[in-house]
Amino acid sequence: MNDWGSTTQAGQQFVVADAQDDWTAIWFSGAKVWFHNPGGVNTRTSYGVKIIKPVGTAPVSLYGSSYPDKAEYPAGLGASTQAPLTMYDIPTGQAYVATREAAATDDYFPSSGAVVIGGKKMYTIQYNHRVALVYENDVTATTAVHHWENVSN
Repeated sequence: MNDWGSTTQAGQQFVVADAQDDWTAIWFSGAKVWFHNPGGVNTRTSYGVKIIKPVGTAPVSLYGSSYPDKAEYPAGLGASTQAPLTMYDIPTGQAYVATREAAATDDYFPSSGAVVIGGKKMYTIQYNHRVALVYENDVTATTAVHHWENVSN
């Protein structure tokens, strides 16, 4: 009852992987997922969105945080741990919607007000029913003519 892992919400954005008759497939959580969509009643086409795809032949790791590399922290500030999400990645050949431009990795220390800005950038993407982060250098980013947006609940 509380498993939302295979659920999309109205307003989420996904890349169309395929379409056949009244069925549409999207890239969702590392898989090509089909849903009934007669006449496009459950979707809306959007234009000018940023689409990301893995570079090369290896899957791309996903992250839940955007911290700088350990070596980028100044002395006296402990580095936050940046680790990939172990259950998720983007397989080669799949594409996902970036919800904003790539932004620099960063970390904030409320006790001192210090901010550490890293040298790498990450895209925020929509992946299954969540958002995730990918390193800019691990993907190619293009502006798509159109993609699919869920308009039903």
